[in-house]
Amino acid sequence: MKFKRYMAIAVPFAVWLYGCSYDIPIYITNHSGQALRDVTVSGSSFQRHVALIPAGETATVYVDPKGESGAAVAFNMGQKRFSYAKDGYFESDDWEVVIVVDAAGRASVEGYLAGIFPQIFGRWHWAKPA
Repeated sequence: MKFKRYMAIAVPFAVWLYGCSYDIPIYITNHSGQALRDVTVSGSSFQRHVALIPAGETATVYVDPKGESGAAVAFNMGQKRFSYAKDGYFESDDWEVVIVVDAAGRASVEGYLAGIFPQIFGRWHWAKPA
């Protein structure tokens, strides 16, 4: 009888814990005048691909980084391949990441702490130490 009682508590608790772990969004915004092709975003224990991001558009990928991470990004723009080392800072819970590609093909990576109540507090920007 005790086993059933413990299982009646343990199983819903485990399901609840599993539901608390979710992927964080990485928004890749193309501010260049050309389409980005074969986009790869990678970091601590994740790698995602996007085939095409048209000029002026944003693509979203969801990742589950393990611990502290940054994001490396590589893409084709026109006839050139651009590749940037891991940059930015974010963690596995309550973060959003924004990658912006400018007209020259430079990519910037910023991590934002979404906060528990983003509609009240807004995004908390994580400034990298200089």
